[in-house]
Amino acid sequence: MMSSIYSMDLLNLLFKNSNDAVFFMEKINGKYRYIFVNDAAVNLINTNPCGKTIEQVIPSHLAKTIIHYYDLTIEQNRQVEFEDFTYGKMNVRKQRTTTIPVIQDGKNYILAMTKEVSMSLDLEDKYLFMRSIFSNSFLSTILVSNDLQLLEANPTFLEEFNIQMEDASGISMLDMPFIERKTAKKLKSYIKRARLGENVQSKMLFFIDKHNERRCFTASFSSLTSNGENIAVFIILQEITEFIKQGQALRTASHGLEMFKNAINSLADVIFTDVDGNIIDINERVIENTGYTHDELIGKPHHILHSTYLSDSASMSFWQKVSKEEIWREEVCNRKKNGEIYWVDSTMIPLKNELGEVEQFLMVQYNISSEKQLMSELYIIERNFRAITENTNDFIVVTDRYGKIKYASPSYSRKLGYREEELIGLPYDRLLKPESVKLWHEALNPETVDVIQEQKIELLLYKKDNSTIWTEGNYTLTFDLSHHEITEIVMVSREITERKELEDKLTYLAYHDSLTQLGNRRKLYKEFPLLKKEADETGTCLAILYLDGDNFKEVNDIYGHDVGDEFLIQFGNSLVRSVRNEDLVIRLGGDEFLIVLTGLSIFEKERSVQLVHIMDRIKENLQIGWLIRGSHFSPTASMGISIYPKHSISLDVLIDLADQALYKAKQSSN
Repeated sequence: MMSSIYSMDLLNLLFKNSNDAVFFMEKINGKYRYIFVNDAAVNLINTNPCGKTIEQVIPSHLAKTIIHYYDLTIEQNRQVEFEDFTYGKMNVRKQRTTTIPVIQDGKNYILAMTKEVSMSLDLEDKYLFMRSIFSNSFLSTILVSNDLQLLEANPTFLEEFNIQMEDASGISMLDMPFIERKTAKKLKSYIKRARLGENVQSKMLFFIDKHNERRCFTASFSSLTSNGENIAVFIILQEITEFIKQGQALRTASHGLEMFKNAINSLADVIFTDVDGNIIDINERVIENTGYTHDELIGKPHHILHSTYLSDSASMSFWQKVSKEEIWREEVCNRKKNGEIYWVDSTMIPLKNELGEVEQFLMVQYNISSEKQLMSELYIIERNFRAITENTNDFIVVTDRYGKIKYASPSYSRKLGYREEELIGLPYDRLLKPESVKLWHEALNPETVDVIQEQKIELLLYKKDNSTIWTEGNYTLTFDLSHHEITEIVMVSREITERKELEDKLTYLAYHDSLTQLGNRRKLYKEFPLLKKEADETGTCLAILYLDGDNFKEVNDIYGHDVGDEFLIQFGNSLVRSVRNEDLVIRLGGDEFLIVLTGLSIFEKERSVQLVHIMDRIKENLQIGWLIRGSHFSPTASMGISIYPKHSISLDVLIDLADQALYKAKQSSN
């Protein structure tokens, strides 16, 4: 609400046509909001700010000064005057502002009147002179305010560092992307020294240009002052990047040449010959390595050191290149004074005089006897390795740290049906059945790494025709200690398909009745804890149903044991058909069977209905019966039941209770 003291009409009447810029604003929550401005004020700040705060209208480096004096006006409750500067693209302007406090109904207002003040001719001339000198200069120049704002920069600087002045408004010079952290600290110090009147010249600074390249400049700092007061700092930048690089390159080259010379003398045999190939100078290594004295070699043909192993092609290559004034390089077999041979990597370089004529040859020879021996040993190792791997039935594979195959022995191709090119680069887990993939990934990503101990692993592999084989292998991790990571996995395996099939068969026989193929007592004791756990988790009951075939002895007596065995098989099959897949049918022995019924209700009435339904289905299927050798059998059976967990949580107790119930059922039927 506009103050009754200063109504909008009154403000327009008093100040609308004033040449001075007039602002009337209210202080709300520590911020100054514009209520009225005249036309001169709009022209000064290039916008109508009414309804906005100072921070929303004025650049931060200028707003900070204005707010300071506004706060001072209200705190001291008196008229305050201050001067400040604004910078345009083509000029610098100086203003004097008078502020008057207005307090009404506990609210604080400011009436501010700003008029432009003519600067001293010295300041204006200095500013215009510096602008005209550096505006189109190849040097980069910038103008920085007291609070480190980038006020102006010449086109050279803006282009080099891809800066738009409108984007730089309100951002500290030290926070701009082309300023390094170390440079920011130095730049701040140099600007401060220049503001205090110090002549700061030729300071080295590094900036990051628009191509993200580091460039070096020498910087000079000049204070722009008026009436003894600093208002800004001019900075002139001259690039010296190439000079720095050239100086570094020169130092490096000089140092490198000396290092190269020392390295050559310490590592290589150096021989100088004349144009006819006669030795004219040698270094100490030649004497140490050959056993000859200095006098025994000087003046002798350089081939005095060659053994008879120098090939004709090497000799021909040497003379052809030397005659063409080219550099020649070859591996040469030399002979020492005592007759011992050694291999060298020999380079012959023609040396020319100022007329371009060859007058000497430089021969540099590096002893490579140990490398030759190592290569020979590696060749023997590789030959033996291939002889072993190509003729063994074992599976040998080398993978990288991610499990991609780098080498696979021929046995993979022979036994799995893949071509070698299909295997190289293939992730090894592509050869594995799903149940083996997890084991392989655990091998690739161990919790702890042992670089010595071998680890065992059994894997089920696909053949190319989708059949499978089992392998048992030992794998070793190759570990890069410098990078603390696995580099390779080497695994040697053999096929164990027959053994696994035998193990599976033995396991099956251990848990199944050999006659009926139903689970046996061992199977019951293995599976019951799992069924009990599932019942506890799902809130259901189990039932132990104990069955005994009636009059089974008569079948054996009348038809014989072969028919009796078939009778038991069919009896068990009938029980399996009568219950659900999740129920467990067990043969205890003779004509005694046990069924674990799962998923029964915890409510007795509902459970009784379920049990009666299952028992009726068992009786019905037995009543339907089966044919054995032309005779039809439709037996009956007696049953006893116990309930988990109602009667007991112990399997042995539950079996005993069901057996007792069976006995009572038989007694009552007799």
